Amino acid sequence: MRERQLIVSLTSWSKRIGNLPRVLDCIWEQTVQPDMIVLNLAEEEFPNKTIPATLSEYIITHDKLRVNWVRENTRVWKKFLPTLSLYPDALILPIDDDILYPPTMIEDFMQMHTKYPDRPISGNHVVYEGIKAHCGCASLVQAKFFAGWEQYVTPAFRNACPSSDLFYTYLAAKNGYFYAETETDYMKSAITYNEVSGYSASFSKGRLRMSHEAIYKALGMEVLRPFNDNDHRPFCVLGSMQTELGKVIEKEMLEWLVPHFNVYLVRHNGQAFEYTAIKFLKDVMSRTNAPCFYLHTKGAVYTRKLSHRVRNMWRYEFVSRQAEYLKVVDCEQPRVACPYTGSDKVTWYNGWCANAAAIRAFDVIETNNRFYYEYELCRNVDVVGLRMNNINEPKEERVAMHQDLKDNFD
Repeated sequence: MRERQLIVSLTSWSKRIGNLPRVLDCIWEQTVQPDMIVLNLAEEEFPNKTIPATLSEYIITHDKLRVNWVRENTRVWKKFLPTLSLYPDALILPIDDDILYPPTMIEDFMQMHTKYPDRPISGNHVVYEGIKAHCGCASLVQAKFFAGWEQYVTPAFRNACPSSDLFYTYLAAKNGYFYAETETDYMKSAITYNEVSGYSASFSKGRLRMSHEAIYKALGMEVLRPFNDNDHRPFCVLGSMQTELGKVIEKEMLEWLVPHFNVYLVRHNGQAFEYTAIKFLKDVMSRTNAPCFYLHTKGAVYTRKLSHRVRNMWRYEFVSRQAEYLKVVDCEQPRVACPYTGSDKVTWYNGWCANAAAIRAFDVIETNNRFYYEYELCRNVDVVGLRMNNINEPKEERVAMHQDLKDNFD
């Protein structure tokens, strides 16, 4: 017996609903059977819930097939999102209504799920912007991968972005989950079908029509994530204020961050200071249960003539001494490691390394108080300064810190 339900989910529309009996027969012929098939149909598309008689008869004779009526016709978005809401603890396998699947398709997905139980599985071997992509014709997913989807899938967003594959790819990444892939590339090998003309040509290749700019806009941020399966570099979130100076500092920092970290770059307009980057950090890293370095271009912008010293210090501390910082936060209690810490301020110049327990320990609110997150961390976690600890302002310890910067990082 499986630990959780396995549900195949799909949708259809008036011009293809006649395909369903033949397509669904492919699922009943699978070597591994689902617990249920959920067919999401829109009342807007089928007034009075009227469907072809052949499909009505098919539904009556298949007790594991459930029709879920939704009011609004959200087109491709209703393929499996309503099913996630109905069955939040299930494994969901979205499929298309015009593909005849090979009998080992579900078995292939479940074997990969056994190998990667906490990752979405894509039936497509496409890598987009360094990330394996969701496959519209078949992917194995769970509700937690797409937490928060309701706030993004608005009518305006759906109209601007007709293809959902990359949205699912990036929303899963935003939640800290990255796709593995099946043995077979179903986007390339699957055969499309319709009841009128029968079989049509196989897909020549997967086409991901939605630009990452559209996804970023929908998510309210811009995110850069160099990543691959064999990459064990630590995580780093870099908040980047999109002023003229912020963009210059971003470019410089990425040159030395990317070779040594898996970088999330969170760009924003500078309003509410660090809120966008900190919220992203909290949403993603508290779910991955991994330590994460955090930097922000404003930490160099606001230090006047010390900017170059601060960036030199960050580069030395977080690249050359990376292992030391990771060792300090390798514990169960909430802990942050940074170069310089104060008695009531977690760090000077916005650079630190935190474990997941520390990231979970503080509240994230939208505020224009640029010191709020510093104070909040300091109240809730154990803070260790690896270059200088517990600097008091404006006493001689702070003078010593500035002298340290000048002596070592000018």
